[in-house]
Amino acid sequence: MEEKNYVILRTYKNVWKFEREIYSIEGIKLLLPVKPNEVLYFLVSVMITILIVKIVPFIDRVHFVLKYGFLPYGIMKLLTKQRLDGKLPHKFFLDYIIFKFSPGQLEHFKTVTIPKKKLCFSTPTVVKFTGFFNRTEEIISKSKREKNQNKNKIKFSKRRVGNV
Repeated sequence: MEEKNYVILRTYKNVWKFEREIYSIEGIKLLLPVKPNEVLYFLVSVMITILIVKIVPFIDRVHFVLKYGFLPYGIMKLLTKQRLDGKLPHKFFLDYIIFKFSPGQLEHFKTVTIPKKKLCFSTPTVVKFTGFFNRTEEIISKSKREKNQNKNKIKFSKRRVGNV
């Protein structure tokens, strides 16, 4: 029988997590349930689209439905579904900007000054090596070394005897 190298731990963390959905607005039933964060992202993406239309002149020639329907919907889906480094895109870019403007070296959330000189140790550094050895292989290799030494002794003694 195969022995399992892992243990399954059951948790009930996901039981208490549920996604909120909107099924109707003011008594008007929606065709599909909508998540509140998707509505928020859609409204933000509509505002972004309005800004883009005012900045870029040739986009105002695009059909109204494409401009204020599909483009914000695509931006909303990108912001809610796509994950960059395990984060939502807007949170990732915000953290990236904070990272770029923060000082280079931090230790305990305080800036660290790096010395310009190279560091020199005045005392010797001692390193302890800890290894894992297989005792049977160690005994076998030791016995092989002893046999080789005995063979070399025998050959060396025969040569000496023959030369005298």
